[in-house]
Amino acid sequence: MSKFFRSFQFKLIASFFLIVLIILGSLYFVVNRTTHDEFRAYVIRGRSNQLRGLREELLGYYQSNGTWQGVESVFREGISSGIRGDGRGMGTGGNMAGGEQRLALVGPDGNVIVSYEESLVGRKIPSDLVDQGVPLKMDNQRIGTLLAGPLLTGELEGSEQKFLASVNKTIIYAGVVGLTVALLLGWFLFRQITKPLNKLTRATEKISSGDLDYRVSIDSDDELGELGESFNVMARNLQESEEIRRRMIGDIAHELRTPLTVLSGEVEAIRGGVYEPTDEKLREIQEDLNLLNRLIEDLRELTLAEAGELELNRGPTSLDRLVQRVRGKLEGMADREGVRLETDLPETVPQLALDSDRISQVLTNLLRNAIRHTEEGGRVQVRVTETTSELLVEVADTGEGISQDQIDHVFDRFYRGDSSRSSEGGSGLGLSIAKELVEAHGGEIQIDSDSGEGTTVSFSLPKSIFP
Repeated sequence: MSKFFRSFQFKLIASFFLIVLIILGSLYFVVNRTTHDEFRAYVIRGRSNQLRGLREELLGYYQSNGTWQGVESVFREGISSGIRGDGRGMGTGGNMAGGEQRLALVGPDGNVIVSYEESLVGRKIPSDLVDQGVPLKMDNQRIGTLLAGPLLTGELEGSEQKFLASVNKTIIYAGVVGLTVALLLGWFLFRQITKPLNKLTRATEKISSGDLDYRVSIDSDDELGELGESFNVMARNLQESEEIRRRMIGDIAHELRTPLTVLSGEVEAIRGGVYEPTDEKLREIQEDLNLLNRLIEDLRELTLAEAGELELNRGPTSLDRLVQRVRGKLEGMADREGVRLETDLPETVPQLALDSDRISQVLTNLLRNAIRHTEEGGRVQVRVTETTSELLVEVADTGEGISQDQIDHVFDRFYRGDSSRSSEGGSGLGLSIAKELVEAHGGEIQIDSDSGEGTTVSFSLPKSIFP
C-alpha cells in the first residue's frame, strides 16, 4: 500500500483531487456570495416597490407640517394598516411578504427619525445604504429616505435565509456530484496515462536485466506512443550494438589467434630443434609480429575515430600532390599484379585543411583493395573532381565487383564476403578505418559496384581554401 502512495499514479490523482477541490471551493464561495448579494438586492427592490403608498402618506405629512416632528404616528399607522403600493393591505398582522416589517425613516442628515425598532432612532446610517433606499423629495430637495428590510440591518428574514440555505445546500450537492464525476473521469484518464508508463517501466527493467529482445507495445498515437516507439528503436539499437560488440570480440580473437598460433608453433619448433633459428626463419617471425602490431594499431585508430577522439593534425594540403605521392608508393604493387594504375586530376586543385597522413592512409587502403581485386591486365584509376563546396575523390577499378547484398556491409569491421573489399592478408579493417577517417574530416564515403562490373569507391572532402 505504501508503494501506491509513492507512485506516480497516486501523485496524479492527489494533484487532480486538490485542483478540483480548490476550483469547486472557489466556485462555491463566488456563487454563494453572488447569490446572497443578488437575492438581498432583489428583496430590497421588492420591498422598496411596496413602500409607495407609505411614501405618499409621508410626503403628504411633510407638505402639511413642513417638518418630520410628530411623524411617528403616521409612520406606525402606515405600518399597522399594511399600506401597499396599490393602497391595499400588506397582509395579516402587518407583515410584508410574510415577514415582519422592518422599516425606518431617515432624515436628510442620514440619522434615523423613526423606526420599527426604537433603539435605531438617532442612529447614523452609512451613506451607501441610504442611497439604496426609497428617496422622499419635495421641490427637488431630498427631505428623507425610507429604508426597508435587509437594507437596514444587513440581515435577511427567516424565510429568506431558509431559501438561501436551500440554494447553498443545492450548490454543495452539485459540487459533491461534480467532484465524484471528476474523480471517476480522472481515474480513467490517469489509467490511460499510467498504463503505458508502467509498460515502459517493465520494459526498462527487462532491458536493464539483459533481455534486449524485449519490446514494449503501446497502442496510442500521442506522445506516449511516440515515446514507446522511441524506446523500441533504442532497444533495437542496443541489441544491434551488443551483437556488433560480440561479433567484434569474436573477430578480434579470430584475427589474433592465427598469427599467435603460427608464432607459437614456430617458436616451439625452434626450441624443439625442428627448425634452426636462421635469419630467414626469424624474418618470418618478425613479419607475423608486424602483422599483429598492425592489427592492434588499426583497432586502436578505429576505436579512437568512432569515439570522436582521433586527433587530426590539419594543415594546408594539396590533394593532387598527395594523390601522386600515394600512387608512386603503390606502383610497384600494381606492376607485380599486372594492373595499370592511372590518375585523372584537374589542372588546379585548391588546398584543403587536411591531415595529410590520414588522407594518405585512406587512399592507400582504397588503392590496395582495388589493385588486389583487379585481375591482371585490368585498370585502377584515381579521379579528383571539384564542386562549389567540396572535392570528390574516386577510386575506380575494373575488377570483380561486389554483389548488391554485400555492399551494405563492406565498411563493417572484419566483414568477409566472397567479393568483399576487406583486405585479404591484412587486418580486415582497411575500409572501416577509411570510412571513419573521411567522416572525421567532415566528408562522406560511398561505394558503387555490381558483380563482374568493377567497383568505384568515392569520398568527399569539404573545401577549406588557404590563401
